[in-house]
Amino acid sequence: MITGHQLHALHASHQRFVGKIKTEASHWLRHNLPYIKGTRGIVTTAGGSYLPVAVISIRMLRKTGSQLPVEVFLAKQAEWDPQICGVLFPTLNARCVVMQNIFHAAGQDSGVKIGKYQYKIMAILFSSFEEVLFMDSDCFPAYDPEPLFLADPFLSTGLVLWPDFWFPSESSFFFEISEIKEPPMHVRSSTESGEILYSKPKHQLSLLLATYYNYYGPNFYYPLQSQGAPGEGDKETFYWAAIALGESVYSVRTMVHALGYHTTEGEWRGSAMVQHDPIVDLATRHPHSSSGNGDVNDQDVPGYAATDSPHPPTHRRPYFVHANFPKFDPATIFREEAMGATGPTRDADGTFRRVWQSTEAAAIKEFGFDLERRLWSEIRSTACEYEADFLAWAGTRDICRNATMYWEAVFETKPNFVENVEMR
Repeated sequence: MITGHQLHALHASHQRFVGKIKTEASHWLRHNLPYIKGTRGIVTTAGGSYLPVAVISIRMLRKTGSQLPVEVFLAKQAEWDPQICGVLFPTLNARCVVMQNIFHAAGQDSGVKIGKYQYKIMAILFSSFEEVLFMDSDCFPAYDPEPLFLADPFLSTGLVLWPDFWFPSESSFFFEISEIKEPPMHVRSSTESGEILYSKPKHQLSLLLATYYNYYGPNFYYPLQSQGAPGEGDKETFYWAAIALGESVYSVRTMVHALGYHTTEGEWRGSAMVQHDPIVDLATRHPHSSSGNGDVNDQDVPGYAATDSPHPPTHRRPYFVHANFPKFDPATIFREEAMGATGPTRDADGTFRRVWQSTEAAAIKEFGFDLERRLWSEIRSTACEYEADFLAWAGTRDICRNATMYWEAVFETKPNFVENVEMR
């Protein structure tokens, strides 16, 4: 429970920071915000066990035909993998960036204490791109993402966010602290921050406020903005930073869709989230509008008009897959318990099966092509090409063997179910 003294102190600190960036930072940002003009690219955070997952995601990105450069932010030099960062990523137009080196160059080796969710805003802030598509390391697009930079709603707002499964759950204290009008809680979804589109010039001030929210997030702003809801962390900081400063933001209204299956025993096993095309979302919401201007921010309560209809769009186009739980790492995904979740590759009766759709036809109906087959092809190729090379896989055996067994059983036999086979 927050005390009156804490509430007053947080409000005063918030107002000082907002006032300072409005009066002093705007000039500094025009000359010092770290990006190269005229560039766009993809940013992610990874390291350790997440680097092989990032490899697969970037290979899936390249399968769309996208040539956008990628920057993969690592927390510290110890996470650098010579094979991935030094050899493989350059062939994929990707590079590793060590956050520790950035802090060292700024003379802040011991002054910056961050972890986990706090790295995302730092990666966006310190990326070299003027326009950024941030994706979690376990997220990838089904189609080339570059067209999203070239049309509304991104062109007119400079910030596009996607929904989570849940309603928002901000504390009323947050709105007192930030002096934002408190909205009805049912008019928008909470944010799923596995993918974010950012224009750094258009959101230079709110980028700093989002950094502030994240820097003080674990102790203050994460619980103030989520109150322990699923996924509490950085997810709401980007939206509220823009709203607090009156900057435009577009919240995709098409609801997130879960990918998974019901087992032979009736248990639901979800393992991924599908997010949808914001261009189609905007066109469906405002079919006669060629611009997002005026459609995004309500006159009285900024940001809420974007999701104020109880009726979802009648047309949708799946665009991103966030394969978040468990991670689709061939070193772990075939275990009975993969990273805390029941492995999705086996049904309740022990047979191998697809993890998202039951048939090829169902996969094609969802995405227009068999995205799941494409993913497992990349997983198998990565496993067999680099089993002995990745530091994260050191000491793990049969990565290629297991991925090949699954591939042959599910994608090279008919029907796509086989008897129980022992994994090693």
